[in-house]
Amino acid sequence: MAKFNLKRSSMLLGAAVMMLSATAGYRDITGQYMQNPAFLPGWQGALTDVQWEVGEVYNGAFNLYQVLPDMPAGEYVLSANASYRCGNNDFAKANQAGNPELNTTFIYANGNKQVVKGLFEGREAAPNSLEEINAAFSAGEYLNTLTFNHDGGDLVIGICNTGCYNDEWAAFDNFTLKSGDKDYTELIKNANFAQGLDVKAECWDMVNSANSVKTPDVNKGGGVYRKTNASPYNFGQQIELPAGTYRFSALTFQRYGGAGNYDGKIITCKGQWGLTDVAKSPMQWWNDKSYAEDDFVNNAYLYVSFEADKPTSLSTSIEMLEENVVVTRLKGNWEICEGDYAAMPENETRGTADGVEIVPAYEVKNVVPNWCDSGMERESAAAFVANPEKWRQYVEFTLEAPAKVWVGLGKDENSPAQYWNPFADFKLEVLDGDNAVEAIDAANGAVEYYNLQGVRVANPQGGIFIVREGNKTTKKAIR
Repeated sequence: MAKFNLKRSSMLLGAAVMMLSATAGYRDITGQYMQNPAFLPGWQGALTDVQWEVGEVYNGAFNLYQVLPDMPAGEYVLSANASYRCGNNDFAKANQAGNPELNTTFIYANGNKQVVKGLFEGREAAPNSLEEINAAFSAGEYLNTLTFNHDGGDLVIGICNTGCYNDEWAAFDNFTLKSGDKDYTELIKNANFAQGLDVKAECWDMVNSANSVKTPDVNKGGGVYRKTNASPYNFGQQIELPAGTYRFSALTFQRYGGAGNYDGKIITCKGQWGLTDVAKSPMQWWNDKSYAEDDFVNNAYLYVSFEADKPTSLSTSIEMLEENVVVTRLKGNWEICEGDYAAMPENETRGTADGVEIVPAYEVKNVVPNWCDSGMERESAAAFVANPEKWRQYVEFTLEAPAKVWVGLGKDENSPAQYWNPFADFKLEVLDGDNAVEAIDAANGAVEYYNLQGVRVANPQGGIFIVREGNKTTKKAIR
């Protein structure tokens, strides 16, 4: 049987360091080690398309950002050409101007933000395609600026939409960052979106357990990717890391089957209303507590592998290489919401094929009031933006020495029927030295020594070490 705790081996430490990681802080190093974490160069999060060298997210919430490490303290100005429409053209033109509730997109830097200009701001007619919005941006229109003070250290810059009404649309380009007479724009990778969305990029290995290539589904509404009721998938990337304690994560969940019950009916993964022949509903999975960590038929997983080749089949890899492949089962939306159906994001549409609206348009944000035969991602995208830590799931690991590792997300089987797995914002974080000190300082005990990665050392010599004595922690150079 597969085992799911980190075991001691030539690269892995044990439970001691993993226990530290539960309370210590992590630093986002995604941009320093991963390529195309959002399937386009430079940016983290998710979007739906790039054309005419303009990024866009159509019909949903999103967060797209970059982490600029170790930026000096000072006053900065972040700018970008960006526009936002809160619904369709007619609704946005009539209602958006001057209404804070409908202006939900903003550029930001750490905790500072500036609301993006509305598509019809100062206009009777507005661009209605990426080609047209690119022409407007090139003419200097829709310029947004944010002036802020930075205390020094890592700086997160980006653009975000918390979500509004069906048919909303955000477009953006030409990010710049300046501080006084210094121009830091070159630190923003792909700031002008000259390189677009590419789920087939060579840095990602997409070979699945059936030895075929399957890519993430995109452009389903909102800043989120997905797989649902489809072939097995496995999205992995090999990265080279120094020694340290890490976690690889994503905003994600898996739904075990169709959405549930609505007026006694089962909703399929693509928003089709009607009775569906499924062995077990997601509600039954939750009520019966049927989740098993080693269920490679029904589960999806985050993983890290220390082998030279990517583990295309997670079940086979773990059976053969138990110490060198680590997985974390993706929790279901019923688990994360503890059975509260009303709190769960869904991908069904709030309407029927004959045009009956279950939720009238422009009354409830972040749902789909009209019929859509392929399902939508508006609710999952909004949930990820509204409460990212609720939906972030991790696989954690520690390296005693520099090494190449594979990180990724995968599912070996197309099961159970109508399953749904949305995901966004792949992230790689490291437990930094200062936070390791704080974690060690939380415990009491005899004199103990740790290296700067937080790893306990029995006989320290020839370096700088963290020394813990009771509740006191210091750094010392030991020869």
